[in-house]
Amino acid sequence: MSKLVKDISTKDVVIVTPETTVSKAISMMETNRFHNLLVEKEGIIYLVNIHDLLLSNSVSQPIGDLMYKPYGVLEDATVIDACFDIVNSGQRVAPVYNSKNNLSGIITDYDIIEAVSTSELLKDVSVDMLMTKNPITIDKDENVGKAKNLMSKYGIGRLIVLDEEGEPEGIITEDDIIKRIYKPKIKMTIGDIKGEKISRMSQPVSSIMSYPMVNVELTDSIPEVARVLKENDIRGMPVYKNGTLRGIITRYDILKYIYDLKAESMIEVEIRGELEEEQRELAERILSSEVNKIVKYSRQLQWMKISIKKERDKGGSPLYNVKVYVKTPRKLFVGESKPKLSSTKRYEFDGEDIELIAEKQRWDFIEVLKDALESVKKQIEMNRQKGRSKNLNHNKKEILAELEELENDIIK
Repeated sequence: MSKLVKDISTKDVVIVTPETTVSKAISMMETNRFHNLLVEKEGIIYLVNIHDLLLSNSVSQPIGDLMYKPYGVLEDATVIDACFDIVNSGQRVAPVYNSKNNLSGIITDYDIIEAVSTSELLKDVSVDMLMTKNPITIDKDENVGKAKNLMSKYGIGRLIVLDEEGEPEGIITEDDIIKRIYKPKIKMTIGDIKGEKISRMSQPVSSIMSYPMVNVELTDSIPEVARVLKENDIRGMPVYKNGTLRGIITRYDILKYIYDLKAESMIEVEIRGELEEEQRELAERILSSEVNKIVKYSRQLQWMKISIKKERDKGGSPLYNVKVYVKTPRKLFVGESKPKLSSTKRYEFDGEDIELIAEKQRWDFIEVLKDALESVKKQIEMNRQKGRSKNLNHNKKEILAELEELENDIIK
């Protein structure tokens, strides 16, 4: 789980336009085994997922009606940080950006689950700590329309299907409804015969449910569960104990557990000063990765504050002064960054000295912020090196004292 986003994210992304129809989007998702599509409009990246498509009025509806602007993550962020940000934003996936704020890929819950499947951090965590107890169920004779409504009502992507005796028989998912009901190319055996008056949404869930179900045991570890989810390319499955249904575990449950782990170790970061919303969003992305680096340097970090002062030069361009305060139990570190002062340089031209005055360097806010953070990291590292030197000198003195004492004993 110490991997970076760029190590696991998908680099080959498919980008569509807002005019793409729901039918076309479903076809692309099925062909590429995607659950999400990136949508570009006027240079801005939006997102639409398979759950959104269930809200469509028809397969001809443009996905521009269903898309939303997602929260993005930096490619240099850790997987844990990205997972926290994704869950915190109410998403399952996020576009990935490089340091220049250019799109470099997408990270999905599938990518994170793949990383979890080999995680040493979670090997001692069992599924019963994460699963949802008392999962929502539906009788096999109930219609698909009711299943769709239940999923929308509870914000879930699957239902356990019960037989006549109330025992679990199968599972119906969003994918089943999308591919078997919404996608015109796939015909159902019931309701598609000429003259049949029963609509597709009125078909029983048993006609499209998946069975037998893939499942796990209550005592299985999270990496084991993640491997089963990955190998079967599924998003959730029932949990059993001695043949009895005890709950349901999903990819999102695992993401939420990682989110909770991160939340418990959160460092308070306060930003003060005038800052545009777009810059604040980018600054938060950078901080999500940089704060962890500072924590590694300082070992113990109590809080962090960022003070921003915005000025303008004679031409009206913004100039930013940024101070970063990092408080540890023993010391307060302060890093400052601002445009460099004007400087005078001399050049020789046609045998004459010409004096040129350089203007203040115009860094944008992000560059100034990075420079201030780097200053703090260097200070903390220097402080650590001094501490090591003191310890070494202290140890040398102790050793010399012991040797001197031993020498005196030998002489005696």
